[in-house]
Amino acid sequence: MIALCLFLIFLGGFLLISRLSLSTTLTERVGFAFPVGLAVVTFLMMLLDWVRVPLTATTCQLITVAVLLVTAATLVPKRRQFLCSLQPKLNLNWFNALWLLLLILLVYVEYGNLMKTLYFPVYDRDSMAGFDTIGFVAAQEHTYSGMSIFAGDYMPKIHQAGSCISYLPMLQLAYAYVYTLGAETSKIIIGLFYLSFIVGFYGLTRRASSPTAAMLATLATVFTPEMLSFSSLSITNVVQAAMASTGLLYITLWFERGARRDLLLGTILIAVNCWLRAEGIVFGATAGVLVLIQCLRRKASWLSLIAPFATLIPTVIFSIYAAANGLTSESALITHPFWDAEKASEVWRGAWSLIGNTQFYGWAFVAALLALLADSYYIVKERNNLCVLGALVLSIVLYYIVLYHVEYKWDSLSNVLAYSAKRYMFCYVPMAWYYVVTCKIVRQGFDWIERTCGLVASKS
Repeated sequence: MIALCLFLIFLGGFLLISRLSLSTTLTERVGFAFPVGLAVVTFLMMLLDWVRVPLTATTCQLITVAVLLVTAATLVPKRRQFLCSLQPKLNLNWFNALWLLLLILLVYVEYGNLMKTLYFPVYDRDSMAGFDTIGFVAAQEHTYSGMSIFAGDYMPKIHQAGSCISYLPMLQLAYAYVYTLGAETSKIIIGLFYLSFIVGFYGLTRRASSPTAAMLATLATVFTPEMLSFSSLSITNVVQAAMASTGLLYITLWFERGARRDLLLGTILIAVNCWLRAEGIVFGATAGVLVLIQCLRRKASWLSLIAPFATLIPTVIFSIYAAANGLTSESALITHPFWDAEKASEVWRGAWSLIGNTQFYGWAFVAALLALLADSYYIVKERNNLCVLGALVLSIVLYYIVLYHVEYKWDSLSNVLAYSAKRYMFCYVPMAWYYVVTCKIVRQGFDWIERTCGLVASKS
């Protein structure tokens, strides 16, 4: 039953993305179907919990079936086009031994990572103190807002700043979903989420570069040491990074090519990112800047500005839900202008120490810097890849501005930089590798590889 319900979630997400645009490639739809479907199902779980519908196994199954039926019904008028879109369009002229080698390495690494994820039980502190435990209790008590562990007499500090009571609940509700169906562990959610990201990221990068370059970027992202390690843990950092980075990259694709499907899919993925973590609004704000620029340049309708605001829907509705159900904590955000030179200096040093740390992020940021230098001629002459570079830099700057405007009542700034910020930087690793392989000089190199080593070349 668990496998069937998870497959139906995938199918619902697949149909929803197909409804947005049938021209989205199969790889992209397959990759992002599960995260999108899971986001819709967990959002509906929250709404039903709000009106006091018990979150039982039957409720979860009915939600899943309802999402599937509604998305399927919306595709009925386009059923022929939909069926045609399922036929893969194969062109293997580019196929080469390097791509195959990279694929074998990718499958080998991800297989081992997925087995590790599923084999070991939940053991990390953040999951046991928050995400996984909350999901387990919600499944046992058939409620999220009325859980016993959220009671003040059980946990006196539950409403203090930094408390798990005010965390965005997508992952906790996803865990509650599988626990309600009888799962022994919630880690199947993390395993499928990360596997989906790998497929989706390859499909996305493939559209902006060659297949071999896209495979290299995907493998390099998976090989990121700290990110790979955290991808098997039941916390939000890696899955949020997956949605934040790919969502913003879709917005950059829309910026460069103007395809409405990219704006819509980017909006949905950034909204999922905001449904996972509150800091995800940084990517919504960055997307807003990009959309505004296009509107000012008269290359997009002013109605396009609805998209970045739409990414906030999960956050806004959860805030209302939380206030209505007493799931609030003390605010730590400083909302007035201020200047603290010592704090700003500490944030600055912390940011640079993380960006330059190859032990955490591999060569992602170093490679991006080298690609920037190598591609500088095309950047100046043709403004090549400026949108991706700008989105990467702006989103990093905005994140550290947010860190500067937080009053750390529950921890020290140095610890937040050393641990929380370190994990948040996972968001920028896929973007950095995407930037590398989409730089013009790098694309030319991979195009040469595929021309000289592909099947067409080998036959001539």
